[in-house]
Amino acid sequence: MQASIQPIFTWSRSRIFAGASRNLILLVEWKGLNQREEVRKKSRKLVAKEIELRIWLEAHLTFIGAYGCTAEAGEGRSLLLKLGKIHAGARKFICLEFKTEGMPSGIHEALWLQWQYKQPPVERIRELPLQKLGLEYTHHTDALALDNCFHVEKHLELLKMVKVLEEVPLSDSRRRDLVLEERVRRQADKLLLLAARSGDMQLVKEAEVLYKQLEA
Repeated sequence: MQASIQPIFTWSRSRIFAGASRNLILLVEWKGLNQREEVRKKSRKLVAKEIELRIWLEAHLTFIGAYGCTAEAGEGRSLLLKLGKIHAGARKFICLEFKTEGMPSGIHEALWLQWQYKQPPVERIRELPLQKLGLEYTHHTDALALDNCFHVEKHLELLKMVKVLEEVPLSDSRRRDLVLEERVRRQADKLLLLAARSGDMQLVKEAEVLYKQLEA
């Protein structure tokens, strides 16, 4: 039976310097797939629900935090992410932050990942094959000057924006309002600067949403 979700994993940096620790972002995105091409063109039906992603960490990685979801600590060095449901054609994103330890030069296993979900309409539980992600450590100093992947940076800042907007209605005092207002402004500035560097108009539109929130 065809899978209902198609996952893609992208690190914020393709190579990291072997001699030092640093923080890395992993962008996790998944798309809802339909069973038949003809249905895919006509319907946005629910294709997977109760989606879970379990992650096992190698010893040289430490989990720092998640953006766009909540991560539960599991047995050993594992995490459990409960990611809800997805419709055909939809695409969802989360970002996970890790700290890496210094490692010898070479490609090292970093994470093991497995998806599980229920597939409507029969509510059958499906599991995707276990996936392995590695990291390349190098002693070449050009790795120190590498830019972060724009695709990852973009979705990280968009997820941070969603979190800020979720907190706006919770503010109930003048002091908290001022602190939150500054957070909204900083996040809007970040989006606009990233848009100026990349020419990405989606970032411009999302920055405008935040600036309008400040005006309100």
